[in-house]
Amino acid sequence: MNRTIDTIIKLGVIAMLIVAATTRQQYSYYTFVRWAVLTGSIYLVYSTFQQQRKGLAIYFATVAILFNPFKPFWFQKETWHLIDYIVSTITLVSIYFDWQKSKSEINKN
Repeated sequence: MNRTIDTIIKLGVIAMLIVAATTRQQYSYYTFVRWAVLTGSIYLVYSTFQQQRKGLAIYFATVAILFNPFKPFWFQKETWHLIDYIVSTITLVSIYFDWQKSKSEINKN
């Protein structure tokens, strides 16, 4: 059940970042993206730390810091687009490895 929730949150983060990187939005959307990515990342830090996956916990903590709305980082638009794509790609790869891990656990049983 936890993996399903993790995957849904990861897909939501990816979708928001891809939309933010590929379309022109109002500033309020980018503020919403910061809050959503921060919230999702904090949950994923907790979840991956509980699963003793410290590398992913550090990654999601870094994402949470980068997208925090309290003390925002200011980059040029092109830099943010690159960051959005990189975070989306790494998060998508983590979904793939989660899927492979759960698939191998099912095959063991």
